[in-house]
Amino acid sequence: DHALILGQKDDKVVAFIHEALAATLADPGVDELVGLVLKCGEINLRAMELLDAGNTGAYGHPVPTAVPLGTKQGKAILVSGHDLKDLKNLLDQTEGKGINIYTHCEMLPAHGYPELKKYKHLVGNFGGAWQKQQNEFDGIPGCILMTTNCLQKPRDSYKDRLFTTSIVGWPDTPHVEEVNGKKDFTPIIEKALALGGFRNDEPEKKILVGF
Repeated sequence: DHALILGQKDDKVVAFIHEALAATLADPGVDELVGLVLKCGEINLRAMELLDAGNTGAYGHPVPTAVPLGTKQGKAILVSGHDLKDLKNLLDQTEGKGINIYTHCEMLPAHGYPELKKYKHLVGNFGGAWQKQQNEFDGIPGCILMTTNCLQKPRDSYKDRLFTTSIVGWPDTPHVEEVNGKKDFTPIIEKALALGGFRNDEPEKKILVGF
């Protein structure tokens, strides 16, 4: 899906998905099942090739980059999930507005891509693994944008500042739709500006990405 968003497609991948789903309605033997598993591995590699081509074609080849952990004083939006295009669109729309953008969880590798790391307001990474989000987001003084899956049931302490887009959503949570090929992140930007933001800089620690 992420490769397709960036214009990369291979009909073999789609065909295998149909083949694998059809197999769940049949009664294949062991040899046939082993064959499907091996083919699944083959198609998985092809899907990753497409994703790599999409990401590097759009944002350049990653380079080793030291990423600050923690927070900086100021307004904030955390971006979680996997969709680099959503992150790039948000960076474009928040440039010059005084909002710091943080990656969260699987979005961390974004800092290694030249076309993303050039944004000065992409200031670092907040938090750790996706399964810790309920504690990490608890009472956070900024907004959260979930771009793909990895969303747990939001707590009331941050549900009013949680936004979703693409294939992820939650009842009674604002969802940013794509209209004519574009997404307008104005609601999350306005909410972030209205919130207090982080009050202090945390002691800076760093992690290396981009290998």
